[in-house]
Amino acid sequence: MATLDGDWIAQVADSASPCIGIAQRIVHIEGGTASTTPSIAGAAADAPALTGPATLAGEAVTIHVARSSPTKDALDVTATLDADGVVHGTATAGGVHPGGTNGYACDFAITLIRAVGTADMPPFDAIAGTWCEAAEPTTCLTIASGRVAFGGDAPAASLHPPRTDGFGPPCYVTAAIPDQPGGGFAIYFCPKGVVIEPGRGGVDGDIVAPPDNVAFDRIYGTQNPPYLQVYFRTTELTAATAP
Repeated sequence: MATLDGDWIAQVADSASPCIGIAQRIVHIEGGTASTTPSIAGAAADAPALTGPATLAGEAVTIHVARSSPTKDALDVTATLDADGVVHGTATAGGVHPGGTNGYACDFAITLIRAVGTADMPPFDAIAGTWCEAAEPTTCLTIASGRVAFGGDAPAASLHPPRTDGFGPPCYVTAAIPDQPGGGFAIYFCPKGVVIEPGRGGVDGDIVAPPDNVAFDRIYGTQNPPYLQVYFRTTELTAATAP
């Protein structure tokens, strides 16, 4: 029987950012109760979570979470649980800032992807394949047997042995070291359902990785963190970057 219990990653449209910082935040659901701690302007970093009921009736998902202090904030989600176990729908957020005179409100599309735990992490070898950059789809690299080839060229770099402290476990972090000196870069491999965590894996502050989509496997390449280039598998690039 399908259930909502567990941790979910919120994937939202950029238009929601000025309204409520729910993007890539964890929504925890247990026994019909949901809780999450979004980043909301004017609220303290340790502000209480928004909590409330979460229901699944057939394929229909409804979530209402709210809090009354230190700011009054609410988030309502109306969505559908699809055959792949992903929740797609719309959300309405609104609230009143601490001064009590100004507020905010917005409507936006939202997707909830079930978070993957360490026990379900695929092996690092799953990084093998061809990946293309979301922002520059013709910029691609192929990884096979620990070697990296750029575009249609022969392999020209090797991967360091991976660690699992990139963006916090269970993401992998490695480095592409070129055969010729110079030009190396870090690679973070995060499979579907793993959220990137600022302040982990050597990347501090707000991570800049547009456009991102945690509903798909992706790798991040960087020589200048926290600015990351996002790559998706070439077979999933169109779906992963769709509006």
